[in-house]
Amino acid sequence: METTGGIILLIIIAGGALVALRYVARAALRVGNLASVLSGIIKKADFEAETTPKSLSSAEPLLLDRIKRDFPEYNPELIRQRVMKDTRMFYESAQAGKCLYSDGISDQLKERLPSFLPPDVAGDIRVHKVALAAYDDASEDRVLTFQAAASFRDRSGVTRQRRLILKYLAAWSTDTMTGVKRSNCPNCGAPVPIVGSKVCRYCGSALKVWAGTGWLLTDLRED
Repeated sequence: METTGGIILLIIIAGGALVALRYVARAALRVGNLASVLSGIIKKADFEAETTPKSLSSAEPLLLDRIKRDFPEYNPELIRQRVMKDTRMFYESAQAGKCLYSDGISDQLKERLPSFLPPDVAGDIRVHKVALAAYDDASEDRVLTFQAAASFRDRSGVTRQRRLILKYLAAWSTDTMTGVKRSNCPNCGAPVPIVGSKVCRYCGSALKVWAGTGWLLTDLRED
């Protein structure tokens, strides 16, 4: 009788263990399914981040009047084309493994550019859009800051989306050690300390603020 009771107890214990195992298995399955779902969401987010052009913050409507006060002949479309060209050149330089800029870039930036070029650019370089982000006229210099959304195919065949920050200094020429040469008043010969000045502060003569000026690329980096 005791033997029979022992057998029954073992059966009950074994049955309980099976129920517990089933519960654990189902819980593990639910956790596994959840992990799989989360993994899928993360992979989808990563894919969308890599295939969707980066967003840009344009402040051009707020800045254009200030820029045109300094540079009446400023052409937003021409400078936009310049920024797109410089952005493409940055990634073409990365693909080539060396600086491909020939002009319009400061000597300092040209020298250090190879040290921070992205190493994985394989081709299919595209510049989606550019936007004017800032205009600094608080000092003697005048600096434009642009954002650019670009993409390229890396060496594994994956399309990578990037945002680039480019800064341009208003310069009279680019033939000096620093890449910037100030202008002199054509009437009295005094130096013009502020690029964009319309009147000589010494003799009062009118100055041609655009003649001979250009925008020198002094800094660019991936954001």
